[in-house]
Amino acid sequence: MSGRLATCLFCLLFLISCSIKQGETSTIPDVDVVYVSTVEAAPKLYENDLNSFGTITYRLKNDVTSLVNGTIYFFPVKEGSFVNKGQVIAKLKNVQLEIQKEQYMSGVSSAEAAYEIAKAEYEQALLNVESRLLSIEKSELNIKQRELELELLKKTVYAQEELHKIGGVTDNSIEQQRLQIKSSETNIDILKKELEISMLGLRTEDLVTNGITPATDPYELKKQIIELNTRTSYAKLASAKASLKGAEQQLNAVNKLIDELTIKAPVSGIVGTRYYELGEYIKENEKVATIIDISSVYAVVNIQENDIVDFSIGTPVSIEIPSIKSKVNSVISEVSPIADSQSGNFSIKIILKNNKDLIRPGMFVKCKIQRSIPETYICIPDTSLLSEENDIAKVFCVINGFSVQKSVKIFSKKDGNVWLKEGLNKGDMVIDNPSSLLKTGQKVKIIDGNKK
Repeated sequence: MSGRLATCLFCLLFLISCSIKQGETSTIPDVDVVYVSTVEAAPKLYENDLNSFGTITYRLKNDVTSLVNGTIYFFPVKEGSFVNKGQVIAKLKNVQLEIQKEQYMSGVSSAEAAYEIAKAEYEQALLNVESRLLSIEKSELNIKQRELELELLKKTVYAQEELHKIGGVTDNSIEQQRLQIKSSETNIDILKKELEISMLGLRTEDLVTNGITPATDPYELKKQIIELNTRTSYAKLASAKASLKGAEQQLNAVNKLIDELTIKAPVSGIVGTRYYELGEYIKENEKVATIIDISSVYAVVNIQENDIVDFSIGTPVSIEIPSIKSKVNSVISEVSPIADSQSGNFSIKIILKNNKDLIRPGMFVKCKIQRSIPETYICIPDTSLLSEENDIAKVFCVINGFSVQKSVKIFSKKDGNVWLKEGLNKGDMVIDNPSSLLKTGQKVKIIDGNKK
């Protein structure tokens, strides 16, 4: 029985040997070959950007305050509503200011009347001085007339005295004529004294006494004399004018305060906060509302400490606002000098124009900041690295069917890729996910090649 089994096995081996000799291929695998997956080293643009997030905040805000006390009786704006510059946002009522206005109006009327009286008195004083000057001229002419008459009388008396000597005129007649001469001389003296009295205050020495240098021109001299003799009336007029001006200033002041009872928006923007409601009493210098100017806004983005050194004012920035599907290119306008004490981050601010008023404070933004000008480097996936120390790493390449280990210098790692400064060339086939048991010079076979 055992002899028959041995015979069968010999026949089976013989048949297998014959089939091989007839040209059939063996399917037994080569145990010395390692099967690997590769990627092609290829140049790729390295965009050295920083992506971060932030929020929109207002750039300018205005706290609208009331400069006077009052009760709010008109307050049409609501929080979140848009107002234009100069638009009335509230009205107040103040009875005391209305009463003061009436009092000051009466004061102005009284001051106007006093001013008109003082003005009339001054004008009358000017006329009085003119009249005195004319009277003096008249008195001087009168004196000259009397002196001429006296000279004529003296001549007549002299002729009568010659006749008296020869008995042609009586003694009594001569005595009467002599008495007339004395009377005329006395009258002239009286007129001269009256003239001196009437000239008091109108003489050049009066000007000198009052510190005025008499003018040589008669017209200017007359003006000086008139000014000297109307000083009191002019002072009263100036006092009345000052009183009128003071009353008018008081009225203007209360009118300005009354104007402040109507509160207007200093800028165009959104009403952020209302601090009072209708019917409430507000004190002076208290905030009525806050208006946020959104003609331009800030995008505020937080940057980590190790990244902030790459950026400064003027660095280009790309801002995306997902809620309104908007993208805006701008530059950094402010960089915080101090890190936040809790997070350790620095904040940067980017000014965004808001011409259509679509951007609102509190909106979420995405920020993309370019660190440097993009450059091209050899790029491979980070899964192809065998080992890594600092910026030096090991990789395996496939050359003529054999594995060859190479050292590469890393420039940057990002998004699953590695950009290399040196070590590989374009087109090199790099083994992806290399085995730790793989050795240099080992025969390999590529089972799946990918280009990156």
